[in-house]
Amino acid sequence: MKDLGIEIVPYYDDNFSYLIHEKQAGVTALVDCGEMEPVLRRLETNNWRLNFILATHFHFDHAGEIENMKKHFPDAIVVKPAGEKRLTMEAMEVKEGDAIAFGQFEIGVVSLPAHTMYCTGFHIEGNLFVGDALFSAGCGRLFEGKPVDLERAMDKITSFSDDANVYFGHEYTQSNIRFAKSIEPDNGDLEAYRKRVDQIISSGQFSTPTTVGLEKKINPFLRIDHPDVAQAVDSENKLSRTERMGKLRGLKDSF
Repeated sequence: MKDLGIEIVPYYDDNFSYLIHEKQAGVTALVDCGEMEPVLRRLETNNWRLNFILATHFHFDHAGEIENMKKHFPDAIVVKPAGEKRLTMEAMEVKEGDAIAFGQFEIGVVSLPAHTMYCTGFHIEGNLFVGDALFSAGCGRLFEGKPVDLERAMDKITSFSDDANVYFGHEYTQSNIRFAKSIEPDNGDLEAYRKRVDQIISSGQFSTPTTVGLEKKINPFLRIDHPDVAQAVDSENKLSRTERMGKLRGLKDSF
């Protein structure tokens, strides 16, 4: 929508923060803050004041500089997953189904535990910010969750509209595509996407955002029920759906 702006802020070697700006009310939210300086530069360039700092999970490369950012914008409200005690700063705690007033819009909260116990996504006007819960053509490693958690998180993401934009936390897309092709070597959509992503990356751009609809076509973790994925993971058809998801994640871990 014309009153909502989203900017990608890259940092480190492959991380992304995101700035969401509601133009009419002049409010701005930051999704994740692993490195402060690139965000500060972007805010200064745009002449935006920070009102919210949203944390998807506790890992340092996503949350390590939230408290330093708060010193620059003491009135900004930090928003963190309810129950996540490893984020120790004063914060608004949110859970599944909560909504944060954001100018003329609302930022909705979706719980996506798997990568970590309290992984949380945020959505606004057809845009979904997932941290490390999902990557294009892949998903986050299971540091704390179990395969059943991953299964539920992937199903929750697929419940969003196909045209929903998905903004993820790392530029892992090319390596994820290589793994996905090992699972579905004959997936024509995946091969076409590989060529497109190679062009995007070689031109110095980013593969974020993707869309839910695209990921349903190329991401094996959203295609766990597709016969080709099921056959690649469980050729003897002995595993439950949850077990297939766990085995698929294990294959990615060792790829």
